[in-house]
Amino acid sequence: MKNLKFASILLLISTLFLKFSSMIRDLVIANYFGTSYIVDAYNAAMIIPNAFILFMLTGMKDAFIPSYLRYEKDNKGKIHLTNIVKATFLICLIISIVGAIASFFYFPATYSNFSKAAIEIGIYTAVLYFLSLSLVGVNAVYEGVFDANSQYSFSVFSQTVVVLFTILSTILLQSSIGGYSIALGYLLGTLASFLIKVVYFKPKHLLIWKQKIDREEVKIFYKVFVPVGITIMVGQINLTVNFFFAGSFGEGVISYLNYAFRLVSIPQAIFGVTVATIIYPLIAKAIASNDKERFKTGIEKGLTFMLMLLVPTIVIMIFYMKDIIQIVYERGAFDANSTLKTTDVSYYYLGSVFFYSLQAILAKGFYSLEKGYLIMRVGLLSILLNVIFNIVLTKFLGYQGLALSMSVVGFFYTAIVFFMLDKLVDRFHYKYLVKETAKIFLAASPVVITMFLLKEVEFLENLHVMVRFTVVCVAGGLVYLMSTLICKVDGIMLLLKRKR
Repeated sequence: MKNLKFASILLLISTLFLKFSSMIRDLVIANYFGTSYIVDAYNAAMIIPNAFILFMLTGMKDAFIPSYLRYEKDNKGKIHLTNIVKATFLICLIISIVGAIASFFYFPATYSNFSKAAIEIGIYTAVLYFLSLSLVGVNAVYEGVFDANSQYSFSVFSQTVVVLFTILSTILLQSSIGGYSIALGYLLGTLASFLIKVVYFKPKHLLIWKQKIDREEVKIFYKVFVPVGITIMVGQINLTVNFFFAGSFGEGVISYLNYAFRLVSIPQAIFGVTVATIIYPLIAKAIASNDKERFKTGIEKGLTFMLMLLVPTIVIMIFYMKDIIQIVYERGAFDANSTLKTTDVSYYYLGSVFFYSLQAILAKGFYSLEKGYLIMRVGLLSILLNVIFNIVLTKFLGYQGLALSMSVVGFFYTAIVFFMLDKLVDRFHYKYLVKETAKIFLAASPVVITMFLLKEVEFLENLHVMVRFTVVCVAGGLVYLMSTLICKVDGIMLLLKRKR
């Protein structure tokens, strides 16, 4: 338990560092390119290759962890690892080459209203991202090994390397090659991340080099993995749909939507990924041991712990969204008008962050049960719902409706997935879930009151935006800590119990 707690703390720190570096990446891009056609082209171009990257990166880990643990139980983990690494590299290499060639055709056809310069940037950005894919899948397999062995922080560190290379490339090369510097940095970072794993394992221990691929074993694994990967791709496909609609609203709109989505998604990325990553090996082991009650309890604890972290964060964001965007983005080419436009869009994305964070926990349940194909069906339905809501909501709200559509779809997606998993586990403990949810929202009420009162304090409004936001976060955090203790929220009591 102590090792798990230490690993969990390291994961949280590593994830915070990853998201902090990701924020710096977005800050650097905003500083040099603002909301110009370069950023529009970059965001539009990376969305399709990034769908394949997520398919391999996150989807591979989600499918590989329970599979690896099952083989490792019979001391065949290294054999299974070798089969999946070799097969995945070949598959990724083929997709990488085909995708890079296809970029010269699909991008100009999809964004025909872009300028010639934007189309050119878009094509080569897509090419560079597709070329990165050749190693992304292999990286994901080894990161799955780290997570399965509770070495979460090293897995996150290898992802952080990619972000750091993107940042350095943009800073050092933007003056000479402009927008191409962003995608080039990602390609170099992916290569560096792989080389770190080679050094860590040492080439001779990386895999069993002479072992031939067991096609039957790979086939069985990919039957489980493909639905998981497609489910992961759904989010990117929905973003692609949104960007396609956004392109008709003129220059800058894709940038507003992307900057807003990335910023608002930070709590989801930090809390959602951290909690889901920690509970995944635990519930996967529960299934491997045929302990359904421990599996069910693990999902419930994950959901309530997620709520405990998520609710106060969203409250603070509602009251101080403009301050957050101003702190993160407003400098260089990203001006005050861009801040206002991005802030406006951000509010509509908050629902998606809330619902998809919970969905991240539920999804791990399906993957542990190796029933990813069920959640895949819901994901495909969400694409259809997103198109419908995009058409309807943009008529009333303009491009802001695209962000709201993500939140509405997130609600339906999460609700359907919850009740499907509820049926599979023969009903959750509703009394516990309702009781803990009520305590969390009750504990968050003083935070709402505190934020409302602080908004009226003239002294705070005259402070520098960074100082003001720091004061607000500290005040909100202390109030929430006290109220969770008073309400005896299970998550905080559990942490205190372990500390003792």
